[in-house]
Amino acid sequence: MDEARAILEARQLLRDFNLEKTRPVNLATIITGLGLKATYKEDLTDYALLNPMDKTIYILKDNQPIRDKIFAVAHEIGHWILHSRDKERPRPNLQDKKNLDKFLIEEEKEANGFAYELLMPYEETRNLIIFGYSVNYIASHFGVPIEAAYRKYNEIHQMLY
Repeated sequence: MDEARAILEARQLLRDFNLEKTRPVNLATIITGLGLKATYKEDLTDYALLNPMDKTIYILKDNQPIRDKIFAVAHEIGHWILHSRDKERPRPNLQDKKNLDKFLIEEEKEANGFAYELLMPYEETRNLIIFGYSVNYIASHFGVPIEAAYRKYNEIHQMLY
């Protein structure tokens, strides 16, 4: 797994679109700037799904707030940036997660690492934790689902303490 590359690519993307200080990160700016489209779709099994063949990220249309889907959208942007082969052929069906080969599992981890760094940059998140901000505050500050904030908080907190 090349999580270091995923993190560097996320940081570069924030610089490229001058979003290093914007919170929450405006994913629409990134999507448009990359030449992608985002559209809602009702019959998805995940919150978001990249179709590289038509350069579209489909977002589940349901009653859940967009905040719950933001991490999934950033994850799909990660696939677009990190996995160039995705731009040339459809992504595999990820519904049968038990049968994913090791390579695809690594791609999913890389896309997650990318999404975390894009939405919740490490240094900024670490500083919020050091200064005693709550997980709820961190989730609100970055505009991410509380589950994503908890995962990042716990990961950094364990490294610090």
